[in-house]
Amino acid sequence: MCSKKEANPLHSLTFKLTLWYVGLFGALSLAVFILLYVTLSNNLYHRVDENLAREAQEFEGLYLKHGRKALAEEFNREAHSEGINRIFFRLVSPDGQILVSSNTTQWSGLHSRLKSPNLSPQDKVLFRTLALEVNHRRFRLLQKRLTDANVLQIGYALQKNEALMAKYRRVFAGTLIIMVVCGGIVGWFVARRAMSGVERVTRAAQSISRGDLSMRVPLGREGAEIRRLALAFNEMLEKISALIKELQDVTNNIAHDLRSPLTRIRGIIETTLTGKPDLPAYREMASSVSEETDRLINMINTMLEIAQTEAGLAKLSKSPVDARAIITDASELFEPVAQDKKIILEVDLPAQPLEIIADVPRLQRAVANLLDNAIKYTPEGGKVVLSARERNSTAVISVADTGIGILEADFPYLFDRFYRGDKSRSQPGSGLGLSLAKALVEAHGGRIYVSSTQGKGVTFTISLPLHSTS
Repeated sequence: MCSKKEANPLHSLTFKLTLWYVGLFGALSLAVFILLYVTLSNNLYHRVDENLAREAQEFEGLYLKHGRKALAEEFNREAHSEGINRIFFRLVSPDGQILVSSNTTQWSGLHSRLKSPNLSPQDKVLFRTLALEVNHRRFRLLQKRLTDANVLQIGYALQKNEALMAKYRRVFAGTLIIMVVCGGIVGWFVARRAMSGVERVTRAAQSISRGDLSMRVPLGREGAEIRRLALAFNEMLEKISALIKELQDVTNNIAHDLRSPLTRIRGIIETTLTGKPDLPAYREMASSVSEETDRLINMINTMLEIAQTEAGLAKLSKSPVDARAIITDASELFEPVAQDKKIILEVDLPAQPLEIIADVPRLQRAVANLLDNAIKYTPEGGKVVLSARERNSTAVISVADTGIGILEADFPYLFDRFYRGDKSRSQPGSGLGLSLAKALVEAHGGRIYVSSTQGKGVTFTISLPLHSTS
């Protein structure tokens, strides 16, 4: 069950993705605005500077040809044409004395702001942005040194430029708000669509938690990542279903196979107790119960070992070993058993070593289980061949017999726990030997195969990767 915090939409990944989207979108928009703002501001200043430089050049030519009087007349004409509150013209001496000036009544505090030209010896033309001390009006000032060392000053008020920039800021602010809102809405829908696949997986997981293992995640079109997630989740569900079915089968098999020895133990005890109280009878009962108990313990230990090995929990002490040594030890162990049944046990090994990485006792047990089955189901006078070969960088170990063979219908279930074919039910055993052999071989990174011809024998083959020394 979800907590209140988890159910709150503000704590959802969709909402957080939307916030990230809006934040990124807003940051990019702000960066674009700043770039455009700086570019526009620089262009406006550049345009003003070009106009001021052009006018300064015209005034300089007029001053050189016709003197101060003509310059004064032109100052006044230009100032009234542009507006005396927008532009002023002055000609000042190097020490700041005003020689010629347009009407500057609208420029309060200008003289105190420009007491001296403030031009360095190397400066011929200088542009500055200044503000009046009285009303803080900002203006662009051009100062140009003439040939007689006097300085031409032209000041242009920046109200229009500043009004234009203020309008641009207002327009951008409104546009940014609209864009962020629209971006948030679009981001929400995009995030919702992107997370819809995760929602499907969540619904499937919730369905599983309620016990419905038939639920599968539909494959959507959100993208390859969500599709892979859905496929991986469905594959996990398939494995879970298979494991649960296997667990049910194992539970049923355990219940069935443990019931027999427990029933025998109970029968022995009841038979003995209902008879005459006789010490030899009690000793016989204790011996029988002990044997059955040992059989039960061995069966349970084998089941636990299979489960641990298949789950990857068994700790294997692997080291380099020659596979031929494992085969030789197994053949020596079962040679007396084969002789008692008058079965020929033949060993066929290559001259070259077959080095593998293995937990020797566990791999020996896997080979021993196969060899035990081969001898058990081979009649007197038969033959069992234990061989090894190198094939495609693998060590191939085979156990072949001339026994009763296996029905083809039994092949799919041969390595299942407690499974015993019809022809094997007459022989003693728990039906766990092949399951354990398969689990041990696969724990070593190998595979086990079976082939059989009815009435002519069975061949079990183990394939293990060779140890590479390079």
